[in-house]
Amino acid sequence: SSGINAEYGEAQKVSLRDLVEEIQEMKKQLDTLLDERGKQPDNFVLFSFYNRAERKVRRLGEQTRAMLGRYEVVTKAFGEDPKRMEPNEFFKFFTEFFVQFDKVERQLVAESAAQGKVHQPLTREASRNLVREAMVRHSEML
Repeated sequence: SSGINAEYGEAQKVSLRDLVEEIQEMKKQLDTLLDERGKQPDNFVLFSFYNRAERKVRRLGEQTRAMLGRYEVVTKAFGEDPKRMEPNEFFKFFTEFFVQFDKVERQLVAESAAQGKVHQPLTREASRNLVREAMVRHSEML
């Protein structure tokens, strides 16, 4: 689960506002490049670069719109407003949850070992119940 924590930690760093602004800036730079391409119609390097860059920026824009749609669905599923909560705030809850979950699981394993018992991993159903309880507690805190 340390890989999961690392992924959520990286997701926390994303600012939607910064991401959208950077894509808009790339589009402006492409517009400038398009103007330059119009001034140099025989410049194959410029023509080729513009075409590749335009495809990549368009694809990035499409992926960003899809990501924003998925983010909206996920945040709403957890009772949050995606327009009022940045990913860094939203994913922080998951990071904290997994850190605490790992801590409790290690503690249970240590207690079981101290008592001479073999620790049984949580079943999928037990894990789901813990997640549901955490979601209920989170919604009560709001």
